[in-house]
Amino acid sequence: MLTKKILILLSLFVTLSGQDTQWPTDAGNSYSSNFGEYRDDHFHMGLDIRTKGTIGHKVFAVENGYISKIITNYSGYGKAIYQKTISGKTIVYAHLDKFSPIMERVVKLQQAKNKRYSIKTNFSSNEFRLQKGDIIGYSGDTGYAFGPNLHFEVRDKSDAALDPLKNGYLAPDKINPIMQKIALIPLSKGALVNSSPLVQTMPLFRDKNGTYLFADTISVIGDFGIAIQAVDKREGSKFKYQFHKAELFIDNKPVFTLNYNRIPYSQTNNVRTLVQFELKKQNLGEYQKLYRLTEHPKMSVHGLENNGIISVSPGYHKIRILITDAAGNTANAEGVLLGTFPMSIGIKEISRDDKYITLEMSPKRGGLAIRQATTYSFTPFGLPDEQVLTVSTQKRGKKLELLIPAQASKNRIFQFIATNQIGAIALPFHWSNYNSLKTVLDVNPKLDIVHTEGGIFFQIEMDQYAKGEATLKLSNDHIFKSYPVNQIQPTVFLSDMLPPKILEDVKYVDVALTNEKLSRETRFNFMPGVAEPNTKTVIVSKDMNCSIQTLPNTVYSSTAIWIEKVDKHAPVKNGYHLSSVYQLQPFDRVLKNEFLLGMKYSHRLSGHTKMGIYYFDEKSENWNYVKTKNNPSKNILTANLDQFHAVTIIQDLVPPQILNTYPASGGHYEGKEIKKLIIDIEDTISGIEPKEKSISIKLNGTKLFCAYQPVKKQITYDLDRGLNDGEHTLDITIIDRVGNQTNRLIYFTCK
Repeated sequence: MLTKKILILLSLFVTLSGQDTQWPTDAGNSYSSNFGEYRDDHFHMGLDIRTKGTIGHKVFAVENGYISKIITNYSGYGKAIYQKTISGKTIVYAHLDKFSPIMERVVKLQQAKNKRYSIKTNFSSNEFRLQKGDIIGYSGDTGYAFGPNLHFEVRDKSDAALDPLKNGYLAPDKINPIMQKIALIPLSKGALVNSSPLVQTMPLFRDKNGTYLFADTISVIGDFGIAIQAVDKREGSKFKYQFHKAELFIDNKPVFTLNYNRIPYSQTNNVRTLVQFELKKQNLGEYQKLYRLTEHPKMSVHGLENNGIISVSPGYHKIRILITDAAGNTANAEGVLLGTFPMSIGIKEISRDDKYITLEMSPKRGGLAIRQATTYSFTPFGLPDEQVLTVSTQKRGKKLELLIPAQASKNRIFQFIATNQIGAIALPFHWSNYNSLKTVLDVNPKLDIVHTEGGIFFQIEMDQYAKGEATLKLSNDHIFKSYPVNQIQPTVFLSDMLPPKILEDVKYVDVALTNEKLSRETRFNFMPGVAEPNTKTVIVSKDMNCSIQTLPNTVYSSTAIWIEKVDKHAPVKNGYHLSSVYQLQPFDRVLKNEFLLGMKYSHRLSGHTKMGIYYFDEKSENWNYVKTKNNPSKNILTANLDQFHAVTIIQDLVPPQILNTYPASGGHYEGKEIKKLIIDIEDTISGIEPKEKSISIKLNGTKLFCAYQPVKKQITYDLDRGLNDGEHTLDITIIDRVGNQTNRLIYFTCK
């Protein structure tokens, strides 16, 4: 066993010593996160090296150099050392439990001098010099760390973060990246992917040679982008990692690249523009864009001047995507795009008996012969039922005859998807053998708006099927304009892609359903606004109690915004719920920066305190407090947000809890054995802000500058020599985000 451990350590030494660097810890070379990973509002800028689930492992200087800076704080990196190396790089070692003994004394002196735990101290090159292999600290979980780990960064001379795996710290890796799905995103009016104007996601299938293949030829027209769902893996690791490089080729020509090698900190605010944000927000997975919109900034990870937006000429085109990890392992996906004009079909019944119905399918727009068709069945309420297997098909010139079982069509609506002789997919056609007594006068339409990167779509969904057509009208008090809609499912109609600006001055959306002489019109009150870059815009809810004010830097491009009052919402489990819930829309739109949210509260609540605006976080499934200002003269709360969420007003009158302490009240201890004070706290409503003002700890009347771990919600303080014999007091004060305060005085005895 000892021999095996020695061989592992030798292997690690050989791998890294050849690069004239040393691995930064003796805890092992496994890591849970790597460089460039998407973290909601920032990039992950280094490696999170695993430390066996424990703290206290040695952390080494990886090169010769000197300590240039030390920081301690409650969030972010916690305890961290910045080292300038002789190679000109900066190395960051973060989430440390302790520094070396000398640096621990320096830090405590700085904290006492500044009368606060959070410090940032710079040093000259002559003060604390380091040799490669020197112990500079011990691994921990301080700051905003989800468990024990060493966050390790490499930065260049301009302080931009570099991929450590490509800069001297590459651990052995022979596992290829894994490709899962692709997404195709229509970006221009009239653009279609497999005859749909909406984002289409498709699985990739790996063949016996390891190449990932598209399931079928993809028919396209207009401008579109491609996004990839892919991860990197390491042998023996359960974790999924960010790949290092992605390359997109059309007809063997490079169209776009992503290269996660160097990221300046100034670019981290734009991280959301690199993922297909609407798919992420809709919990459909993380797809990284292999294109860049004109309004989105060019970043260091964008390897080519091309923006990657594709518009192919008629005919077949080869598409290839190559994913590479830091070790040079690759994954390759291949497929075929068919540039083609949109096609539509018609269907008529030829004959029927008790067992079978014969239908004739013929091309309408786009006159090429029909090669095959797929049939799907829907219930009268629009629910997909099953794929219907045809008994037989027969080609007759450009037409296709289908023999379908009569029983399968009973009380069902069929959707036919046809493919012509060159592989182009037609717009869906709907046919019913359903003799319902329901007419357009009996159905209730529901209106939804979809805001894609290309534009907006109006979607009309009926609560049950009735034969007929739909029309959309946008109007205000003076004028209206009609827009056509297309039936994409038996109970669903979709408009063409429209520019957001058409919603300026719109007050109403009218949906007209017609069939022969029957007609029904439904009006939806709608109060949208259109936000533009470099301007301010105010959008108000219909009840006038919720408002959004966009700022000049809020949006990247023209964006339609509206506010929906929500009846069914996530329950507010804690605190006093004081307002309606409003969904800010479009919830899946990427914003460039913050906007100002305003929420009115009832006059009966005038004089109430500790009210705040809260948003619902889908990931944690909690209502989270936002720093809120109260204007009591106008009965309005305001807060800044950088995403569109569900929002509401909650009052928090519950003080924080002190769950456990060590030493405990009334306890008797060996004073020399008490090396660390530990206090566990909790606040389930507004929460405890990880700042100095939230926490005050005094030991025997002397203020301590304690560490606070916001994930564990734990306060700690390291004692150099334990405690003297006798009685001691620990005075604890905790304040939550809205000002509720808890005080506790702990008495304990040491002997």
